[in-house]
Amino acid sequence: MKKWTGKVMAGTVAAAVLFGGIGGLATAPKAFADDEITYTVVPDASIPLHKRVNLGLNAIVVQASGIIDMSVDDLKDELQKGKTISEVANLHGVTHTDLFNRLVNPMLERVDSALSQKVITSDEANQLKQEVNDTVTAAVSKGGYKDKLQGAYGKKLKLKAQVDEESVAKVLGITEDELSTYFNNGKTIADIAKEKGLNEDQVIAGLKDELNASLKAFINKK
Repeated sequence: MKKWTGKVMAGTVAAAVLFGGIGGLATAPKAFADDEITYTVVPDASIPLHKRVNLGLNAIVVQASGIIDMSVDDLKDELQKGKTISEVANLHGVTHTDLFNRLVNPMLERVDSALSQKVITSDEANQLKQEVNDTVTAAVSKGGYKDKLQGAYGKKLKLKAQVDEESVAKVLGITEDELSTYFNNGKTIADIAKEKGLNEDQVIAGLKDELNASLKAFINKK
């Protein structure tokens, strides 16, 4: 009896093709009854560790707000005053230990699940578990803690452009009253422009001075 030992990358397409898909894999031993086949599934190290296992460490404040039973914004307000997540939790009847365990346990379960599915190695699992412990410990004990997603890269930039009806009417070559009538009839500026023989680019070009003021304010906003 011959023995064949092969290494198969987790999630590989090659094995599925070789044995006719997932169904083929399930019945593969029957096709090779005389052979003893051993497969060693190994994690795909080409994928970054934190992409293989999403621990949620960037959203501890969000998770904590659910445990404490308060809105994310309210919790953020308390943290901005210099309080720790643990202190806020205690004020709402949640002990430090309970808060810590309810934050950490789901993360550790994800690590164990990834390990059992051969998505990560045992060494990587230990690394992630240590990271979970260290990060959550610091997060709940640090005054004014902010999630990473609340930092500069999480800032939402909103551009609010305001153009008055007088400017729109002027560009379209009609009066403000006529513009109001068009709007009341469900027409858009693009619809009106088309009736007047103008395309959208021409309308935008005509309104650029109004928009420039909003853009200047936007790019200089801190």
